[in-house]
Amino acid sequence: MNETIPDYERFERRQLATDRDRGTDPLCIDESLAHDLVEDLRAEGVVDAIPAEQLLAHLPSRGVFESNQALAYFHMGLAVARVQDKA
Repeated sequence: MNETIPDYERFERRQLATDRDRGTDPLCIDESLAHDLVEDLRAEGVVDAIPAEQLLAHLPSRGVFESNQALAYFHMGLAVARVQDKA
């Protein structure tokens, strides 16, 4: 394993691979899938909840989102861009 790659990037790559294996269409993220992705990201320390304001913070990018779906779309787009940049 390459230790120079941050943990969140390794997690994002695994998440993308899992989604591809499941046949998930990255352009169609329903609320259930978004919820699962956000919970996984929270468990990995990539996302933090701001309960007082009912917001979600994407820590690597410092982005703040009002819904699971908005954060999921952003995260997937960011992860795909990173993978393409590495290619």
